[in-house]
Amino acid sequence: MLATLTDYKQHITLIQNSGIQFLDFALKLPPARSSFANRFVRKSANGPLLRLTYNEHSGKYALPSDMQVLPEAVNPESSYTLEQSLRLLSNVWLPLPFFRFNPPRTFMGGPNNWARVQVLELGEPDDDGNTHRLCLAFDTRVYAESQDLEALAPSENDINAGRLFTLAHRSEELDDFLDQTWVDGWLRETFSQQALQVEGRKPRDIRQNLREFEYQAHYLNLLDVMATLLDVPEIRLTSSTLKEPAINVDLILDVGNSHTAGILVEDHADESNGLKQTYELQIRDLGQPHYLYNELFDSRVEFAQARFGKQNFSFESGRDDAFVWPSITRVGREASRLALQRQGTDGASGISSPRRYLWDEEPYVPGWRFSQTNSPRQQEPLATAMPLTMLVNDEGQPLFSLPLDERLPVFDPHYSRSSVMTFMLSELLAQALMQMNSAAQRLKMIHANAPRQLRNIILTLPSAMPKPEREIFRRRMIEAIGLVWKAMGWHPADDDFLTSDDKQRSSVPVPDVQMEWDEATCGQMVYLYNEAQVNFGGRAEAFFASMARPDKELADDEQPGKTLRIASIDIGGGTTDLAITQYWLDDGVGSNVKIIPRLLFREGFKVAGDDILLDVIQLYVLPALQAALKQAGVTGPDSLMTRLFGSEGRMDGQLTLRQQVTLQVFIPIGQAVLEAYEQFDPLDLNAEIDTTFGDMLSQTPTRKVLEYLNSEIQRELPDEETPFDILQVPFILRLAKLHSEFLANRMSITQHLRLMSEVVSLYACDVLLLTGRPSRFPGIQALFRHLQPLPINRMMSLDGYHTSDWYPFNKRGRIENPKSTAAVGAMLCLLALDLRLPGFYFKAGDFEPYSTVRYLGMLDSSHTLTTDNVYYNDIDLDDADFTLDDQSGFEVRGSLCLGFRQLDNERWPASPLYSLSIVDPELARKVAGDSVLHVRLKVVPGDDNLTPERVEIADAVLGSGLAISPHQLRLKLNTLSSTVSGMAHYWIDSGSVFKK
Repeated sequence: MLATLTDYKQHITLIQNSGIQFLDFALKLPPARSSFANRFVRKSANGPLLRLTYNEHSGKYALPSDMQVLPEAVNPESSYTLEQSLRLLSNVWLPLPFFRFNPPRTFMGGPNNWARVQVLELGEPDDDGNTHRLCLAFDTRVYAESQDLEALAPSENDINAGRLFTLAHRSEELDDFLDQTWVDGWLRETFSQQALQVEGRKPRDIRQNLREFEYQAHYLNLLDVMATLLDVPEIRLTSSTLKEPAINVDLILDVGNSHTAGILVEDHADESNGLKQTYELQIRDLGQPHYLYNELFDSRVEFAQARFGKQNFSFESGRDDAFVWPSITRVGREASRLALQRQGTDGASGISSPRRYLWDEEPYVPGWRFSQTNSPRQQEPLATAMPLTMLVNDEGQPLFSLPLDERLPVFDPHYSRSSVMTFMLSELLAQALMQMNSAAQRLKMIHANAPRQLRNIILTLPSAMPKPEREIFRRRMIEAIGLVWKAMGWHPADDDFLTSDDKQRSSVPVPDVQMEWDEATCGQMVYLYNEAQVNFGGRAEAFFASMARPDKELADDEQPGKTLRIASIDIGGGTTDLAITQYWLDDGVGSNVKIIPRLLFREGFKVAGDDILLDVIQLYVLPALQAALKQAGVTGPDSLMTRLFGSEGRMDGQLTLRQQVTLQVFIPIGQAVLEAYEQFDPLDLNAEIDTTFGDMLSQTPTRKVLEYLNSEIQRELPDEETPFDILQVPFILRLAKLHSEFLANRMSITQHLRLMSEVVSLYACDVLLLTGRPSRFPGIQALFRHLQPLPINRMMSLDGYHTSDWYPFNKRGRIENPKSTAAVGAMLCLLALDLRLPGFYFKAGDFEPYSTVRYLGMLDSSHTLTTDNVYYNDIDLDDADFTLDDQSGFEVRGSLCLGFRQLDNERWPASPLYSLSIVDPELARKVAGDSVLHVRLKVVPGDDNLTPERVEIADAVLGSGLAISPHQLRLKLNTLSSTVSGMAHYWIDSGSVFKK
């Protein structure tokens, strides 16, 4: 959505060294004004161009001059309308003359290279009648006076003197600026490209236009529009002072496999209600900077370089670090757009979600490229750019985490897929730092002129995340902080960033990282707070008494109406999590009571919303295509589908094309089906979708993808003259049929939900909460009504749950997307810890996650851990003294996948954890022969943790008694796949959606 406009006052402040800051404006160009043409004349034969002023009394044009000098009348040499100028310069960044001055308007020279402007012509006027958007960007980096950059950027002297900066737009104010070689070159090159692309001028005509200085005329028109039709404020750069000390801010991130949510919470000493100081994390689209999204956003990550105009000319000015963005990845809508429009086929440009690949710390062999969408013939550049080039190595490891002799900057990017999480978190961190110090955000809060600084970063976790993966996640967050701090110039680039002493050298305080709360438990917190505070007016005791089940057997220490047992099932994009928590009220009276939680059970499975999407594609979308292929005359549609969309496809350029087909065709169609199904009424048996593939796609696939698909299918047709068009494939589906799949166990998620329901029933819970976007589906809700783990009136979906306005992501006082409950619940836990929720007393520190690894053994091909495959029982990784049984071990006859489950029940689903393989060829031959290898494992504590964290090989012995070095084997974390051969890809990233 277009950025919300802010009513800027005449003076605003920008916070020094807060990165790149944006100001958004809207422009209403009335017809009379749009056709108005300014007149111009050259100052000399070599320019620059001067914009003439019109004298209404004499009807003549005059040279611009100071008020004291009589203006000289001249004949104009050229004229250009404002409308043409705005159209020609639309969608490009240009340098902006925003200079220091003494009031009323005495300019003091420079800074020339710290401001940019981009204008956007809207396809149609917005609701307020605005025809254009303008985005101003400022690089707030401030230099010491000794660095001699005052002509190019603000200096510390400007801060100390409280200097103002304003837009220069009159010809006499711009002589020196337009005469600079780098500015002139930038404007000439931009004009040449835009005249060719926007207006289709011939190169010969463009060369003549350049000699006439037309490029300067359009630029002066743009500045004239800004000065006369916009209220561009004067700017003062500021830092924290005794009068306005820095405000602490906490950032909460719920990084999901499908969607991510973020919340920022400010801590004002003079305001005790923390809910008044919260706001959603916004993501600015750096490729289309007029667009700003304050919603849950896609977790997809794409490599892309943020550009703020022509860097080569900016370097030519004498400043090589202007407008440097501290991240090389994009997230959310921008990433999704880049992925859908990608033209290249070399390597990869992004992945569906880095959280799926936290375990994979190996170099990614295909390599990474910047997503290129403009020129299909041009090879995509390697995914490396300053300043990250000098901060990470080829595998994506930050140089500060390596020994000095291994600190080699990136040359050929083969970043591990785990390290992409570092890059994603760097981007989220950069966006958060920009937002919290932006003028638009500060003006909405109290202490609007005070700088903001990050104090804590809180990450929510899925219940299913094993301890080794959890610690990798923590490390990735710390690495992201280090990279951003160094890229912003806040920490010495070559210094270590690992210890607290290292972080003390930072000019900006380094935030702490906290990871205490899981997503399912956080959903309960939203319900608990809203019911107790909003619906029961702060009377927690009355709420507990009204919701406690009268048929529940109480323990000896339980008092009637004093406890509440809540279960929540959070169905996300990649994981489905269950948490069951018992809540006690302490001995307080009336509203003055504290709620004390105790986690009774938690579990998580890696089957969720994306698997529902895959089921829809496999059950309905692919069969529709298969039927169309048969109808067209393809004799063996199965083999063609396997080759194009199956897992046996080739691993070359076709891998990228297969992935693009899934991304651009199958996933959008599957999502369209599920969006229609969300609105389905189970009583409407006639509701159906009757359309074509093309009509279900909101964005047409790229020409390369369509040509690849249609040509591959065309080869298999008996009549090659009849063209095949995949967009014309008919698609008919009765929604009642899809609805019945959830109850008939044909959806892969339903068996897991049935098992979770058994546990909820066993614990005799008072309430069951359903959270996560897929909990909206009528089939999911019907399944729970069918299973009835609790009476129907005690099961509640948080989709559309009424919260009133305290909930950050509410829409008309209701929860629009239940996925947001994890981030909001974590926010409530944070505020409860600091006693910043008036009238609500909650012991959030008692939420302690525990490891769900209890039984470890070999998984079979169906992800099942049978009793005879269990190698280790009763594992307790939360016990500091726990060790694996010295006598236990297992025989290895080849590569295998080690997985775990929590319950002593074969029916309970298991999850992959490690892959074990033999890397020594000679040993592999022995094992393939008559030898048997016996392996024992041991637990190892983490670097900063007293409790066991991961498993390693203790020893390995052949059947002959010969000891084998553990280096001849490889035990590698792998939580994605139960196969150990080749590189594991999630189906969205591989594009493999067809199975026989």
